[in-house]
Amino acid sequence: MRLAELEARLAARGGELNALKLELQALQSRYLVEIGGLYRQLNELETELIDLEVRAGLRPPIEDLEDDDSETAETMPDETACGGQAAPSDLLKRVFRDVAKTIHPDRAPDEAARMRRHSLMAEANRAYAERDADRLLLILRRWERSPDSVPSDDPDAERLRRQRRAAEIEEELALIEAEFIELRNSAIARLRHKIDETRKKGWDLFAEMVAQVRADIARAHARLAAARKMVGIREVRS
Repeated sequence: MRLAELEARLAARGGELNALKLELQALQSRYLVEIGGLYRQLNELETELIDLEVRAGLRPPIEDLEDDDSETAETMPDETACGGQAAPSDLLKRVFRDVAKTIHPDRAPDEAARMRRHSLMAEANRAYAERDADRLLLILRRWERSPDSVPSDDPDAERLRRQRRAAEIEEELALIEAEFIELRNSAIARLRHKIDETRKKGWDLFAEMVAQVRADIARAHARLAAARKMVGIREVRS
């Protein structure tokens, strides 16, 4: 009964997490399309405005730091000079052999277990390619605690599998809760919260943000027109 309850809770919380992710992704996409494009336009106007104001004598020239950057680059060591990847260590080879021998898909009792082993083996191959012995050790330890590692001829096999599966689910639930916290603390989640709160008060924060950037763009256009005029007068006089 406890295992069934845990499975149901895992499915429910996983669904809630996916729903939150989709909602935040939709808001982020809307922000990038409707507001991000306006900010790019504003940045272009501000860049042109700075150049014109320097030419008009309204602000001092921006110091050119390219020479300093080039000197720094020449004194920095070339991290790519070594080239290639280090050869696998004896420890890495030994751990990978242990993982491959233990979780090889050919040792699976059924197709579902075979697919789970395939997934772990693919993860192990990536860890080996990246020379990550610690990750290989984690894969091995995770396997040793998994229900699939229980021998089928063990008289208490089913009870032990259920215990291990319950422990797995509890770990997965903890990871889901941690991801919930991370998502809720993200910038896009905070924006969504503000939008929801202002909507309850009868006004649209998102629309107001769009209007604010449009107003900034209009002011930038006005400043550009004035700066162009000043540059034109100055160039005629010179």
